[in-house]
Amino acid sequence: MPAIPFRVTLLALAAATTACGGGSSGGNSDGITDIPEDPVETRPERCLEDPQNSGYCLVWQDEFSGDAIDSEKWTHEQNCTGGGNNEAQCYVDDRDNSWVADDMLHIKAIREDAVGPGKTDDDPDYDPEDTSGSGTYTSARLRSKGLGDWKYGRFEMRAKLPHGQGSWPAFWMLPTDWEYGGWPLSGEIDILEAVNLKVGGEDRIHGTLHFGDEWPGNVHSGEAYRIPGDLNPADGFHDYAVEWEEGEIRWYVDGDHYATQTSDGWYSSAALDNPLAPFDRTFHLILNLAVGGDWPANVNDGGIDESAFPQEFQIDHVRVYQCSEDFETGRGCASTDGDFVSNPGHTPPEAPDNAGDELVIFNGEIRAPYQWYTYTDGGTVDFETVEVGGDYGDAGRITYNTDAGIGFFQSVDAYDLSDYTYVKFDLRVLEEPADAGSAALTFRADCGHPCTSGDYPLDMPPLDQWTHFEIPMADLVDGGLNAKAVDTPFVISPVWGNQDGAVLQVDNVRLAR
Repeated sequence: MPAIPFRVTLLALAAATTACGGGSSGGNSDGITDIPEDPVETRPERCLEDPQNSGYCLVWQDEFSGDAIDSEKWTHEQNCTGGGNNEAQCYVDDRDNSWVADDMLHIKAIREDAVGPGKTDDDPDYDPEDTSGSGTYTSARLRSKGLGDWKYGRFEMRAKLPHGQGSWPAFWMLPTDWEYGGWPLSGEIDILEAVNLKVGGEDRIHGTLHFGDEWPGNVHSGEAYRIPGDLNPADGFHDYAVEWEEGEIRWYVDGDHYATQTSDGWYSSAALDNPLAPFDRTFHLILNLAVGGDWPANVNDGGIDESAFPQEFQIDHVRVYQCSEDFETGRGCASTDGDFVSNPGHTPPEAPDNAGDELVIFNGEIRAPYQWYTYTDGGTVDFETVEVGGDYGDAGRITYNTDAGIGFFQSVDAYDLSDYTYVKFDLRVLEEPADAGSAALTFRADCGHPCTSGDYPLDMPPLDQWTHFEIPMADLVDGGLNAKAVDTPFVISPVWGNQDGAVLQVDNVRLAR
């Protein structure tokens, strides 16, 4: 659809008036009064066409009018990782799975066994020759990363969707630089998703945001939509879009504004002091057709219907517009009919119930919302609550049957603990590691990988004697801790490589203001 000029410059013309008598002030020598023209508005440099009446101007497009996928706009991701959702496909760069013809991009999912890289394309250990991953389908996933990256704008696709149990087409966005950390700390914008269309009358499309904390503290919020007139998205072409501006994202189908979310309902635990995070950074576009996975497998008939494949995702065009009223914020070009769902989203979790001058983590029992976890690179780290008597009653006993392990108290959500001054705890060593001469302890606090305080060394206290520790939060912050988003305030272990045989007891673990 051609763009509609946003502003038309008018040339003001004036009729000449002849001076009577001795001439007129402000006139020129032939008696015609000069009337200045309106200034000519120039098209902003980034705009490919004049701005529309809304103020949006086209800045990037692919009409898929050639005979090949444009390598200056899209690259293929190639892996067999299952998309983090136990999906069944390998993504490949093969003309059988993705091609341009008839002025359309075609993405086809085919039932065939395949092998490929077992890591995602952005993983530092990614090897395109790796064959450790496998799938029972082949398909394609195209992205504009490094070729088309934007902060704010209108992102639009016209497409006909595939159908059948196990089909999962998507038009979505991921952060280009992951500035707030790994998924979903840096966010995800799903412009369009649909699963299992036509199965049991399934006709919904979905628009969703993903954000929050690392799994299992990740959250999402979104809305489903049905096209009026009982139209199924698999039966014809429709326009799917989001408008994303500073602090607000809106979803559209065929121009119908059906949902809005605002920054009041999203957050990143890596930047709780930034109300716009994570949707205030540069994102890129993704087009893909997944097969199976946790979502389609658990709705409608479940699983994958092999007889439904091959399936094809047909994309007529993809266009990106930005708001010429204010490129920096994207504001001033919103379109809405006032009849939409305002999704409240999610807000950061509040501090634990027992938070006050002291936040108790363990005092003979583990206090919610914290739980005890361990990590080892072989062997075990065992934890149990035992009766020790005296002033301590019950305490936690940690036994190291490894030279490479840690134990820690962690919550699902991250909390703002920046008002606390110290991490305090009591510790007793019942058994030292095998090499007692070089025994020492390491403490740290974490705020979601890779955010951490770093290792905080502690001297190994005397054997069989309770010792009180107070670690300044300021020291942990200096080591890299983001105190506004802490999910693991207590990590303890003998130093790596010299742990086996150590037995520790801990009690009165808390944070104090």
